[in-house]
This record gives sequence, C-alpha cells and structure tokens, in this order.
Amino acid sequence: MVYHWSFIKRKNDVSHKENEIKWLLGLAILISLQGCSHTQVHLYAKYLSESEVNRISKQLKKDDFDVDVNQLTFPNSISRNSLVYSLMLPEQSELSRLTQSAAKLGYSVESEVPLFSNNHSFTHDSIGLFLIPDDLDISASISREKLIGRYYSKACDADTQLLLNSDNTYILVNSPQEAISNAKQGEVQLNRQQTLISGFWKVTQYPYVQLSGPKNHPWVAPFEVEVYDEIEFGVSVENTYLKPLSDYKRFDSCQFYKGAVG
Repeated sequence: MVYHWSFIKRKNDVSHKENEIKWLLGLAILISLQGCSHTQVHLYAKYLSESEVNRISKQLKKDDFDVDVNQLTFPNSISRNSLVYSLMLPEQSELSRLTQSAAKLGYSVESEVPLFSNNHSFTHDSIGLFLIPDDLDISASISREKLIGRYYSKACDADTQLLLNSDNTYILVNSPQEAISNAKQGEVQLNRQQTLISGFWKVTQYPYVQLSGPKNHPWVAPFEVEVYDEIEFGVSVENTYLKPLSDYKRFDSCQFYKGAVG
C-alpha cells in the first residue's frame, strides 16, 4: 500500500501536537499542585498563652499557612520576634507574607534568620516563627530558666542539695549517704533524702535570687548568681553558683552550685 507523503506529514503533525498538549497539560497540573501546597509554619509558643496560640493559629491558617505548634525552648540567639528559614525556601516572598500575617496579629517581626539559629533547623519548605508578648522580659525569663535545677552544697557544715523547681518552689534536702544496713551480709542501701527546708524562690532582679519560707513563715534569704567557665577533669564546664548575701542560719552560709558541660 502506498501512502501519500502529505497524509503522513499531517498524521505526524497531529501526533506531535497531541504530545505537546499532553506535556502542557501535565505541566499545568504540576503547577496547580505546587500552587495548592502551603508553607509550613512552626510556631514557637513557649511564651504564649493558650488563647493567644489559638488566635495566631487561626489567622495563619486563614492566610493559607499550615501551622505546627510547639513548646520548645528558644535558641539563645533569639530574644525578639523572629523568622527562621532555610535558604532553600522555594518562595522567599513567603517571608514577607508571614511577616504581614504577624502584623495583623499585632506582632512586628524584627529579625529574619537564614538557615538555622543554634540547633533549630528547618526544611526547605518551612519557616520558624518566634513570637514574644510585649509585656514579657525575655532576657529575665531565660535567666530564670537557666537557674532551675539541682544544686550541690559547697563550704557547708553538712552536705545538702538545693532543688529550684520550675513552679518557683524549692526544697533543701540532705545528700544521700551510703550506710551499711547489715554488716554480716554486707548489704548497702541509700538513705532516703530528707527535706530540711521548703518554700518559694524568685529572681528579684538578675543576678539576685531570693529564697523564702512558707507563707506562714515569711523569712527571706538573698543570694547572688555567679557563672564561671571552669575546667573539671579536662572538660569545660559552665558552673552556676548561688552565693549568700547574708549569714542566714537556715543555710549555714552555704554556697550552692550546679554545672553544665560546655
């Protein structure tokens, strides 16, 4: 059978156009799918009330952002309203759009930090949003958080431990002592820690800390915070000391300290 050349050419042209239309249709679908995806916003809500988190989340979702709320600690380098993002963020304009959304809520974004801030990193399609209420002193709050923990006595008549809790309560306990409970069997057990004093603590104005008794015994004992970078067993350690500002009998002029490996 013999085909006329013009017929074959027209058939090839139709096939080529069909393939081109399919390619354009596929591209249009891909673009539409990309257009439907929303940028992920990680809202750091450690310093926000529940009602404020709900208000912010509602507005961000209204502005076509996906919202993930967490209570993680802020990086040390962030002390104001900030955005943290990856340099691979597909649309840098999303930063401006998120800044505008924050402004609607009454938050002025003062800093945009690329790629990462300390150990907080983000994927190419997400942004970290760090918001701080106007009435919160973030520096004081961070300083207070660093004080929470278990301290060990130093320059004391007896070994004790001081526990500063996150709810602003504290307890002073005796250090655990190993004692032979049965000499014949050689059994060793730890004595239970006994609470010696308990009460409340607060940062009056950093670096000054005040410990007080229970509400029915309104005595106070002031301490000053001192932080030193020291070498212990060849390792750099950041030691935090609580040093008494008065010779208060309940604490026997004790210093207390806790360390964190640098």
